[in-house]
Amino acid sequence: DEPLSNLDAKMRVQMRTEIRKLHLRLQTTMVYVTHDQTEAMTMGDRIVVMNQGLIQQVADPITIYEHPANRFVASFIGSPQMNFLTGAIQQHDGQLFFHEGAFRVRIVDDMAPHLAAYEGKEAIFGIRPEDLYDKLFVAEAPVESTATATVEVVEPMGSEVYLHLKVGRHPVIARVGPQARPEINQDMDIVFDMGKAHFFDPQTEQAIV
Repeated sequence: DEPLSNLDAKMRVQMRTEIRKLHLRLQTTMVYVTHDQTEAMTMGDRIVVMNQGLIQQVADPITIYEHPANRFVASFIGSPQMNFLTGAIQQHDGQLFFHEGAFRVRIVDDMAPHLAAYEGKEAIFGIRPEDLYDKLFVAEAPVESTATATVEVVEPMGSEVYLHLKVGRHPVIARVGPQARPEINQDMDIVFDMGKAHFFDPQTEQAIV
């Protein structure tokens, strides 16, 4: 039960590797309890995500990450965590859009049938930080997947940059390449990879698609 919680960051990384090697060598079932999503993702063959004693989802790490069962799982797995924006599903010229104030992005065709029942209703749009891009570095970015954001904080991490943005009334974090260096309080265009978008029911918080 959280055996690495009292170790420093460097030692935790080393011990994760050693425990994983031990598990592979022994080929036995191990139950490892942790609040650290990084440990769960890197060490587990299957993850059981729990909230207040209730199982939320059981799956392999990639499935948990790419297809979270609900908003809790989506927010727990991934760092920085998934961005969530609340708005409405609306139809324009036969296509579905997620709409919030002046911000509007088109829902890709594969997802549209799942969201048809939400037309004219509220939904929660989720997008991971790595699925947002600086438009300056995207060739032929579609207009219907682009929005203007205000830069509030820039965090250079060496191999990547975390941008803390404001899109409409929503705070959003983008994890972009090191070449992106916008100025604080500057407006910039960001591109949403809508093929990797997630949508959740606002009442149940269960995944729609």
